[in-house]
Amino acid sequence: MIAIAAAALFVAAIFAGSVQAQTAHELDSAQPSIWTDPDGCQHYAIYNGWQGFMTPVFRADGSVQCSSGAQQPCLVASTDQLFASGSYTIGAEGRRRLADFFQHNGATSFTINGHTDNVGGYAYNMRLSDNRANAVAAIARQSGANVAGTQGFGYTQPRADNATASGRALNRRVEVMCN
Repeated sequence: MIAIAAAALFVAAIFAGSVQAQTAHELDSAQPSIWTDPDGCQHYAIYNGWQGFMTPVFRADGSVQCSSGAQQPCLVASTDQLFASGSYTIGAEGRRRLADFFQHNGATSFTINGHTDNVGGYAYNMRLSDNRANAVAAIARQSGANVAGTQGFGYTQPRADNATASGRALNRRVEVMCN
């Protein structure tokens, strides 16, 4: 009787594993890319359907490819000018200005980072900043630009004090890094 129960549990575990393996993951269609960390070091990144991999980009001499300092944005756009409050939809004028920037900039790729002020909860701001970065990335891709990656930082990297209205306005931004 114990052997039959153990066999039934074994078969149930295998069946549950096969059902779980058939579940699609949002990263299953992820494209390989180059991600630049805040220190300016580049990494190859890929997700193969089971797990993600990231490895540094090496130069011919074996050193890791990093810029001399922290990567600086080549465009900082106020989200107040691009988006309505709490929205990640870009208006026609903002789309035109961004498309012009991506079409005429000489960079080989772009990394797009979204930021918010500290009004609202952490999860809400992380999602909003990520959605705004992805909205700008969509325009970049439509303009023929290569987008190496996007990331939402929420209110974790303020440029100014969130205690004032002018500081919060400076913190609501999208930064485009030219690679």
